[in-house]
Amino acid sequence: MLLFYIFLLIGLSQCREHEISINEETPIDTIIFDLNSLSTTVITYQLLESSSLLHFNSTTNLISISKRIDRDTLCPNDDQCSKCYLTIKLYDMYYYDILLLKFKINDINDNQPIFSSNTYSISLTENNMPEMKIRLSKAEDIDCFINGVQLYELTYVYRNRVIVSSVNVFQPQPQNQTNQPFYLLYDSNAELYLVINISLDRELQDEYIFTITANDQKYATSTKLTLTVLDVNDHNPKFSQSIYTVNISQSTPMGTILIKLTAYDADSDDNARIYYSLLSIDGYKIESNDRNELFQLNSYTGELTLLSKLDHLDTKNIFKLVVGASDGTHNAIPALTTVYINVQTDLFNSDQSLIQITFGSNRVSKNFTEVYISENLPNATFIAYIKSNPNLQLLTHEGFFLQKLTENSFTLLTDRSYDRETRSSYNVQLRNGNIQRNFQILVTDVNDCKPQWNSSILNIDFDQFIHLNEAIVLTLNATDEDENSRVGYRKKSTSWPQSISLISNQLILNCTVEGNETNNDCWFYLANGEIWLDIEAYDLDNENFSSVIKIRLYRSSIAGTDRSYVQIKRLYQYDILQWLKHEYIIMSIACLMGLLFVVATILSCVYCRRESRRKTPSILTTVTDDNSTKQKIIQTSSSEQSSSAGSLYGSEKSDNITVETSDMYLFSPKRTTLMPHPTDNLTNKLFHSIQTDLSLLTEANQQIVATRGTYV
Repeated sequence: MLLFYIFLLIGLSQCREHEISINEETPIDTIIFDLNSLSTTVITYQLLESSSLLHFNSTTNLISISKRIDRDTLCPNDDQCSKCYLTIKLYDMYYYDILLLKFKINDINDNQPIFSSNTYSISLTENNMPEMKIRLSKAEDIDCFINGVQLYELTYVYRNRVIVSSVNVFQPQPQNQTNQPFYLLYDSNAELYLVINISLDRELQDEYIFTITANDQKYATSTKLTLTVLDVNDHNPKFSQSIYTVNISQSTPMGTILIKLTAYDADSDDNARIYYSLLSIDGYKIESNDRNELFQLNSYTGELTLLSKLDHLDTKNIFKLVVGASDGTHNAIPALTTVYINVQTDLFNSDQSLIQITFGSNRVSKNFTEVYISENLPNATFIAYIKSNPNLQLLTHEGFFLQKLTENSFTLLTDRSYDRETRSSYNVQLRNGNIQRNFQILVTDVNDCKPQWNSSILNIDFDQFIHLNEAIVLTLNATDEDENSRVGYRKKSTSWPQSISLISNQLILNCTVEGNETNNDCWFYLANGEIWLDIEAYDLDNENFSSVIKIRLYRSSIAGTDRSYVQIKRLYQYDILQWLKHEYIIMSIACLMGLLFVVATILSCVYCRRESRRKTPSILTTVTDDNSTKQKIIQTSSSEQSSSAGSLYGSEKSDNITVETSDMYLFSPKRTTLMPHPTDNLTNKLFHSIQTDLSLLTEANQQIVATRGTYV
């Protein structure tokens, strides 16, 4: 009965609270609080609740430390050092109330930063773009955030000069470091990057060695980073996401494929062959010869498989895996991604009918009713991992199918390559006994469509607008079925009338002058027959996606003879315009210059011919008639058959030359000797000329007339 009243008093008593701050690692048996300080009267306290780390002496009313207090072990998730308390509850036998003492454990800087490895090696091809960022492994410090890593320092040698660059975790990035060839960057996502601010050249330097130091203002830890410059393989693999999340249960069977990671490489052939590797689990580096007992990553397919059951891990509910993807080149830079595996406690017996769905790396809505799959992905793309018993049924089959992995596990895969423009969503219905799970597959868009016109030819009649005294504006509208598509328009025709302009998506026909008066010449030019314009609509995000429409401008009021006349005139004008194109002009000029060259050549030849005849010796043959006989007078130039050209063309009389054709010999009155064959060159020419003329006289007159010598 007495105990009943005591508990009743305790229940009705008020509770007093006191908060006391103590540091971790305080020595054992240290007195941390004296209850006698709360009152001048000696009070007896009854211990109600207490932590095993604290000891209460009821005789002295002193509270001391009984075991080692390590805040980092006691409160591992309290990074801000604000929620780590030890409590002790006492009953005040004097005031009949409850006294609650809360001891706040303050963190001290008693742990140094630790890198996961003493050395790191990365490689990068030459001719990289400046400002390239490479994510680095951070140093881990289990102390509170304020006692954790506060400064990262980068030390390296560049062009025989030692350069030191640092970044403060709590302060913005200094601007002066952007002028350095290499520096560290700590972004808003608490990720550490090495920024390469230059374009690497392997011929100048093929290796850079960096020292990275992590400092928490008390301890400092360093690691070595080696950067190798390559001159081949200029593309690196990339993951579609930087973080993947997988939810599994403790009863997930061994051999289950948890997720299939996919990285993409823009290279071709052997350089595009990607190899996957598991780099670390929960910060512990996985070496190539280490055997991991929990997870296995297929190096060729990127499939992550569970090797053992997780039901014995009662306190471990999350795993952090860092996966790299490389294209097999020696020392190539791997693409990194992080996979978080959440282990959920089984709430139901495995024999019951239940459906557990894990969507893997696919993006899902907050209530897990919608999963997003990109279009144009290949057939058999992973949608979800499903845990259930063999009675699982798929009620809808269009767009996907179930693949059985084990007796109680399945994967939901696509049965086609999705096209968002054809169908943008699929409904999935799963049933197991009385339990049914429904969710929807939403197909996300990629830029794979080009703008389309309603028709290939657009006819525009001027007579619909001829009564207007202002510029005519026609709005072009080509449609692109992609989401958030942007369409641009540009001229495609080689010739374009000055009165027609294209601004954005508006075709402007401007036939007005000042005072809104109609420009009749403009209307005549535009309406004189037909005008054809080519306009191209293109995707602003990818100009290779485009389509062309032909626009025909005409006037329907022109008919009969007028139309025939206009068409003939228009064709004539069109031929002239075609002839006046620049290529025809060049050909015409070339032909004209060739003709002028031929004429000039002929005139030069004629002129040279005349000059040649005037300067060379000539033989003139004149035939005269006498009363009795026909005489042939041979006029020639001779001056003793001299070699001098001036004597041949002299104006004085020369001696008579007697010609006797019967013997074909030449006689001179001053010479008695016979000259059968002249040896002088000039005389030889004169001889043959006279001989030729005598032959002609012989053929013409059939007789030889001996005459007097002629004078020159």
